[in-house]
Order: sequence, then structure tokens, then C-alpha cells
Amino acid sequence: MSTITKKFFVIILSLVLTTTAAYSVVLGKLMVRVMDSKGKAIEGVSITMQNTREVVSVYKIVTKKNGSAVQNGLANHVFLVTVEKEGYQTVKRNVKIPAGLMQEEEFTLYTLDEVVKMQEDKDPRSKAINLFNQAASFINERKFNEALDPLQQSIALDGTIFQAQYYLGFVFFEQGKFEEALQPLLKVIPLKEDHAPTYRLLAAVYEKLGNKAESEKYTKIAQEKGGRTPIDAYNEGIDAFNKGDADKAITAFEEALQLDQNFADAYYRLGLCYLSKEDNGKAVTNLQKYIEMKPDGEEVETAKSIIESLK
Repeated sequence: MSTITKKFFVIILSLVLTTTAAYSVVLGKLMVRVMDSKGKAIEGVSITMQNTREVVSVYKIVTKKNGSAVQNGLANHVFLVTVEKEGYQTVKRNVKIPAGLMQEEEFTLYTLDEVVKMQEDKDPRSKAINLFNQAASFINERKFNEALDPLQQSIALDGTIFQAQYYLGFVFFEQGKFEEALQPLLKVIPLKEDHAPTYRLLAAVYEKLGNKAESEKYTKIAQEKGGRTPIDAYNEGIDAFNKGDADKAITAFEEALQLDQNFADAYYRLGLCYLSKEDNGKAVTNLQKYIEMKPDGEEVETAKSIIESLK
């Protein structure tokens, strides 16, 4: 290689090295401050930063007592910043990191209860649904008195939630308030015309009110909408028992219990059937089962009196 060529190669190499140095990456920083809705710093908030260009570039920091945390060495790209802490709503935000500088970002975290309240303030239907869900929890625990108020509040806010109307009728039925049960149940039909449980419950309500024609009408509709159910068998048992056919009634009530072993009223009716057949042992067994399953039932005192009289 000639002396001139060597000098030229050195110059070229020098230019390449100089150019590479001029375009080296200048890293930046991110400072995050996290406050609650009252402006108080939140300690222990987890902050995750993910480079939107490089999936593997993920950084994690946690806020200190002053609610702040800093991450150094971030590329001059956009990062998805996720801010989260148990009991608070998670917040995500895209943040551009400036080259060689610190980007400061403030986040406000709301508790889950605060988020629910804000949503309810904007949307009354959302609050109505939340109230219905509260009532449903009480109903699952058979706490019917506690369920009544949130159900009525839910309906007052939004009367189009058919489940709230149905369960209000159900609660009234369980409380023995059969006249009161009719109004919400009848309101379900235009809202959810194919809701078979409503027709079945209406049949049971009318049976309790002594309106046989209406009971049979709604039983037929219920079967057309949803097939045969424990209530259908139960209602057939009632009809057979009222006609004096204890054997047919027993078959129907036993079918109801095969379909739903928690159908307390069917045990009570079975007890009466066996009592009419002078099978006192089976009568007592079924009446006791009714009392155990439905200690606040409207027929409990009658069941207890019958058992006492058979001793």
C-alpha cells in the first residue's frame, strides 16, 4: 500500500469513527408523582415503563413516601407507563422521553369506590345496576328484608332493569306479600317477554291468592316459554291435592323435589299429603325438613303445631 493510500485510509476511518460518535444515543429520565383524589402522596405505587418500540425494554419502579419515583437511562422513545396499586384504579399513559432531559408526569389514582361513584354520577343506570347487585347478594343469603330497599332504589332509578322487577316480586312472594308481588312481576313481561321464571312465579302468586284461572294461564305460558320446571310440578301437586287426590299430589311434589331439592314448600305440601293418608312418620319427616330449610316461612307455625299434635 502506497504512503498516499495509507493516509487516505486513515482519513476515511477517522471520519467513520467521528460520525458514529456524533450519533450515539442520549438517554433521558422519567419522574412520576402519584397523588390520591385529595392531593395526598401515595407510597408504594408500582410503575411499569415499556418501550413501545422495543417490547423487551421494560423498567419498574415504586413510589416513595413523597409519592414520587425516578427512572434513569430511558431511550428517546415513547413509553407506555402503567401506574397501579391494590385498591385503586390502574392508570395507563403514553409518555415521550426527551433526549438528555427529565420528563415529569403526575398521576391521580382514584379508589375503586370513588370510581364507582363517579360512574354512577354520570350514569344513573350504572348506579341502578350496582344497587341490584347488592340486593342479589342479600337474596342469595335469603336476607329478604335487607334486599328490599336496594331493589326499590334500583327500580326508582331505572325501571327497565327487568331482573330488579322480577326479584322484587320474588322477595314479596317469599315474605307472603302476594298482592304486592303482582305489580313488579307484571312489569317484567313488556321488558322481557320470554322470561319464563316470571310466568311461573305469577302462577304461584295467583295460586296463593286463590285465582285458579290466572294460575293455570301463567303456568301454561311458563311451560311454553321455558319447559317443565319444579314450580310446574309443584303447582300440579297443589291442584291434585285440592281435588283430593293425595297420591297424584305426592307424585307431583316428589317430582318438584327431584328437579330442585331445595324447594322447601314442596316438603311442606308432602307433609300434608302424608298426613291426609295417615302416614304420620313421613308427614313429620317432611314437615321438619320444611322448617329446617325455611325457618321464617309462612307455614312454619302450622307445621310445628301439626308435629306437636302427632307426638
